Amino acid sequence: MKSLLCNTLLFSSILLTLPSYAQETVCDPSAIQRAEERHLTNITQITSPEMGFERAGEGYFSPDGTTIIFQAVPTGENNFQIFTMNLETKEIVKISQNAGACTCSFFKADGSKIIFAASPLEAKKEANSRYKWDLTPYMNIYEANLDGSEAYPLTKGPAYHAECAYSSDGSQIVFASNEDGHMNIYLMRSDGSDVRQLTHTTGCYNGGPFISPDDTKIIFRADRELPNQLQIYMMDIDGSNVTQITDDEAINWAPFWHPDGKRIAYTTSLHGHHNYQIYLHDLETNQRIRLTYAPCFNGLPAFNREGNKLLWTSKRGDDKSSQLFMADFSLHDDEV
Repeated sequence: MKSLLCNTLLFSSILLTLPSYAQETVCDPSAIQRAEERHLTNITQITSPEMGFERAGEGYFSPDGTTIIFQAVPTGENNFQIFTMNLETKEIVKISQNAGACTCSFFKADGSKIIFAASPLEAKKEANSRYKWDLTPYMNIYEANLDGSEAYPLTKGPAYHAECAYSSDGSQIVFASNEDGHMNIYLMRSDGSDVRQLTHTTGCYNGGPFISPDDTKIIFRADRELPNQLQIYMMDIDGSNVTQITDDEAINWAPFWHPDGKRIAYTTSLHGHHNYQIYLHDLETNQRIRLTYAPCFNGLPAFNREGNKLLWTSKRGDDKSSQLFMADFSLHDDEV
């Protein structure tokens, strides 16, 4: 681990390389708005306690962009359940039924099915680590109709199977599991067959995988160098050619592909552990662009299929609970 002086110098050098708008005083509401509006406009809160959610997050768009699927803790309960919301009508449907705990939902590319992870057991109230999910036993991946009916388990057994997402053609599902005693990444056909282990590390957490829009790459996060020091990695769809994308002393996690396949958005603690922000990273040039500035948690970004909307989890609301927010997203000509 580098010294505190090195950390200070590193952070200062990063600030010096950022454009002037990124160095504005972020405690000033007008400066925050001005900085965010460079890439995010029409920021709207999508979920709230008034809807019956103590907290909500990790949302993803349906292929046609009209609906989102997300996890939320209903008022008075302790565990996440899975819901969908029609963005126009605001109709909310509870997808998970009779589950102790749920997480990690996603739409199939043709919009015909959904997947989510569920366990009959309740999650522990506190995970063992600040940056690791509670690995609830018997957490398995289910495929279901859009209303949650006919849920069918694609994985089985006492291990943790979650953090799942379809490929863009809907033929495969990538997920994370501790099936072999360590948290690794797996790939299977969308019917649950032909399960292949892609990473084979021990003593670290490989998780949060997503398949690229052209179905050739997978991005994920892992703490391979130091415990809990999450960084972003990329590998080929077969698990070969693992490349480290971020390499700094921040916690970098929750990567998600931009539809152009050239960029990813991710969550970082670069500005402090009570001030997580979302950055866009160009995989070809390594250019980084800061997208959020509100001085609170901002993370778990997800784009719609067209790449012109961003959905993310934030505590920027009046009650400071974790809720979903959405905005129109754009890049400038010199960033494309």
